[in-house]
Amino acid sequence: MLSLVFLLAGCSGTFSHYAGVDRSLKAGNPDKAVTLIQEAEDDYGRKNRLLYLMDEGMVLHLAGRYDESNTVLEEAYLLVEELYTTRLRDQASAILINETQLPFEGEPFEHVLINVIMGLNYALLQNWNEALVEARRIDHRLNVLSDRVEGHAYKEDPFARYLTGVLYEIAGDVNNAYVAYRKAEAIYDEAQAWSNVPLPDGLKTDLMRVAGTLHLSEDLEEYQAKYPEVVAEAALPFDADMAQLIVVSYYGRSPQKEDLYIDVPISLDALALVALAKSVGGQSTRSNRGGEALIYGIHGQIARVALPRLVPQRTKIAYSTLQLTDGTTTFDARSQRVYDIGAVAEKNLDDEYASLVLRAVARTAMKMAAAEGIGIGARSAVHKNSQDWVGLVAVILARILVLITEEADIRSWRTLPGEIQFTRLWIPAGSYNLMMNVVDGQGRVIGSPNTEQLDFRSGEVRVLLRQYSE
Repeated sequence: MLSLVFLLAGCSGTFSHYAGVDRSLKAGNPDKAVTLIQEAEDDYGRKNRLLYLMDEGMVLHLAGRYDESNTVLEEAYLLVEELYTTRLRDQASAILINETQLPFEGEPFEHVLINVIMGLNYALLQNWNEALVEARRIDHRLNVLSDRVEGHAYKEDPFARYLTGVLYEIAGDVNNAYVAYRKAEAIYDEAQAWSNVPLPDGLKTDLMRVAGTLHLSEDLEEYQAKYPEVVAEAALPFDADMAQLIVVSYYGRSPQKEDLYIDVPISLDALALVALAKSVGGQSTRSNRGGEALIYGIHGQIARVALPRLVPQRTKIAYSTLQLTDGTTTFDARSQRVYDIGAVAEKNLDDEYASLVLRAVARTAMKMAAAEGIGIGARSAVHKNSQDWVGLVAVILARILVLITEEADIRSWRTLPGEIQFTRLWIPAGSYNLMMNVVDGQGRVIGSPNTEQLDFRSGEVRVLLRQYSE
């Protein structure tokens, strides 16, 4: 067993390329981030193939290489399906060492986001038929998840449902758009306690507009009474000749996972040793765990459990403002938050936490028992030669390895943004100058405005992507 522990101890990967990826995205250079991810492909390894595909697909998306992004994310989508079948060998490695020995399967919300990003890619390419395919895949994924998951765990996604409604409506499938908008409304309300996103005003408007388009007068009256804050004119069905602009804005970075080490003393002197180690070395991390493992291993009455915790990456941006002008007429709009990825990641982790704790405690107990067994076996083997110190050294080494190989599974889709906002605007066909500003929580404009010249044909729908890492 000792040789097995040595073999597997360093297999979790360092992922040191993320620092460069984060710097590149913050500097507005997603193509550099693509290069860094692709150069690190071997570092991900076989067990992290899905994570590599998700990261590569996301940075290609941010770089505007939408076709390439979808090619990669399609492979990720198929791999998610394949990984539902677990391997006993990998499960055994996870029990003996830690859960990083399992293939990375991703969280349920990450599975949904694979199809969300693919749908957005097709929308950015104005390929509405393929965008509808992704809308249907999102529906299927969430329906299967709802059938499998019980209780209040994550099994529905308000933003994903909202996006399917937008895609259905653009493609002319108004009936399915209305169904999706109604589902999104219900889920935003149900999920507000954990999603950190109230029902967007844009969705209220969409519900009224589509109810009017479908001549559902009773539904329309119900929504008008329910949401009196919606301007009546904004909810009227739009002329088919009107062009439409949708801006999808990404703000900040997704939360990162890190280890939370819990050292459990089994005696009073062990408690004193743990307290001393914390007072001198501070919080345990992967960089300083070696020294602690040496001290704790010699003592022998300290167990260690590692669990993941989320570290938020807060954004300074509150919203963005949009102004379209053709020289005589000006249209103004403000973005609305539709998705807080940090809140959804927290929900997914909370759903799994009780199971993570049970598995971590069981794993630590098994490894500590195995370490003591190694010592007993070594002492028995050399007893006739009166070399009891051999058994002592063996058990100390085994304890150290038990402690140093204990780590949480902190893999996650780190190239995602922290939150997503939508801006949706209908305008007459024509040539416009677009100006966008990002605004912080105090109402102050951050940086310089983003400007662009846009030409809209009659009935055209244009989707733009903006990414801010502040």
